[in-house]
Amino acid sequence: MGLGIDIVQISRIKDSSKLAQGVLSEKELILYEKAPKKEEFLAGRFAAKEAFMKAKEEGMKIPFKDIEVLYKESGAPYILYKENTFEVSVAHDGDYAIAVVKF
Repeated sequence: MGLGIDIVQISRIKDSSKLAQGVLSEKELILYEKAPKKEEFLAGRFAAKEAFMKAKEEGMKIPFKDIEVLYKESGAPYILYKENTFEVSVAHDGDYAIAVVKF
């Protein structure tokens, strides 16, 4: 079982649309465009993807766009990677976004 965690300071995101193009999948970009707090959304996704790579224990070799953070019907997030789903928890508080991934 792998476990990964990452935290992102939201205020460090300067050009959110450029970063979004570099790290979000097409499905995630649609969600990003609808998000009222784009930097917060992006920080949460970035933290989740980094936490996933840490949990996978292969280093930071996976392209960010290959890791999708999507929503279940209930609204809970999950990660989709190579047609497999993984548990993820994403939280925001003040100027920080944090994510935890468990295999």
